[in-house]
Amino acid sequence: MTPQGLRKDSYCSYCGTAMPTPTGPVGEPGYPRTCPSCATTVWSNPIPVAVVLQPVLKGDRTGLLVVRRGIEPRRGLLALVGGFVEDHETVQEGGAREMREETNVIVASERLRPFGFTSTDPRPNRVLLFLAGDPLHGGQLGAFAANSETLERGLVFGPARLAEVFAFPLHLEAAKRWFAERGAEGPHDYETI
Repeated sequence: MTPQGLRKDSYCSYCGTAMPTPTGPVGEPGYPRTCPSCATTVWSNPIPVAVVLQPVLKGDRTGLLVVRRGIEPRRGLLALVGGFVEDHETVQEGGAREMREETNVIVASERLRPFGFTSTDPRPNRVLLFLAGDPLHGGQLGAFAANSETLERGLVFGPARLAEVFAFPLHLEAAKRWFAERGAEGPHDYETI
């Protein structure tokens, strides 16, 4: 039986021939893989993920837009808005699309600026590309309707105790950095919006 990590590449996607059993070192995933019939090579590259740090002004405070996850992993916890970049999109276009899909907030992709990047450890290997948006006023967000992916939309206003409510450590690091760069302190003070 093919190891779990290789099922998607058990057969050549071009000609249908069974791929050879991986022969890499023990514990290695066996990539790249080459089809014995048509010589098509399959690579296992990391998947890019656009993650948006979207500031929202509410009264005299500025918070970061977050979602409460409706899907695993870490269903029910908070996360920054983000998702996989499609192969026809720029990172900024992917970030803007995820904002629309997850929160019903429209942002111009060209206004999303690079904030940083990092990788997950290493399996599954994802490259997280963090983007920062221009501040929006709370009244600009429009209506929100929960869906299977996003249970609610909200704001966090400070870095303290975010680790207790955030789904992903790398999102947490980015949010803490964003607050630190602005001199923001205090509790996260979550509020739906």
